[in-house]
Amino acid sequence: MNPKLKQTRARSEEKKAVQFERILEAGKKLFLQKGSRGFSMRNLAEMLDMTKNNLYNYIESKKELWIAIRNKFYNQFKEENLEIIKNHEGSKCDLILKLYEHFLDFADRDYDKFRMMFNIIEAPHSNKIGPIESTYKEFRLLNGTTRLIQEAIDEGEISEENASLLSLMTYSLVMGVAYIQMNRIQTPSPVWENIQLSILDVSFKTFKEHALRVLEYILKDNS
Repeated sequence: MNPKLKQTRARSEEKKAVQFERILEAGKKLFLQKGSRGFSMRNLAEMLDMTKNNLYNYIESKKELWIAIRNKFYNQFKEENLEIIKNHEGSKCDLILKLYEHFLDFADRDYDKFRMMFNIIEAPHSNKIGPIESTYKEFRLLNGTTRLIQEAIDEGEISEENASLLSLMTYSLVMGVAYIQMNRIQTPSPVWENIQLSILDVSFKTFKEHALRVLEYILKDNS
């Protein structure tokens, strides 16, 4: 192949990738502002200063876009988890606690990602399955946690025999902490209970540390 033609194609693919990232970021903002029902591809095209037809060259429906955004965040989360697992030395229980701490820190870094990842922004309706959805594999966080808890049970670190129950209990706690912290720091809600959350004088660091102690107690001590 002509080197100049090859270089031109490479630049073209790079530009497409950059534009696609712009679409994902703008799509995230619009989903968070309007919700799935208020979201429209026309509004997204206007935000990006693109024609609607040009936008469809990159993404064919708002459901496909919703999945692509979530995929991006899940892949980031997964890669960071794999790095923690790779570098971990110690017990399975300690690894589980590290992964739960990472979950809380990941959410706290960007609650917009958290809202997209965990279905707080519901999936748009679509009558057909597009190319992104057809290859989409759900990220099953509970499956991984349950597997690690079962390994800890098998190795005698945990005497509780029901790995699924422990996984559900610990996941519920860490998800609740993340969700409550999100409501504490985001735009004040008119709901009185959420207003109370926002005025409590408890730092995220303190909140997280105490939650992790409870998780450690559930996993290690309260057999």
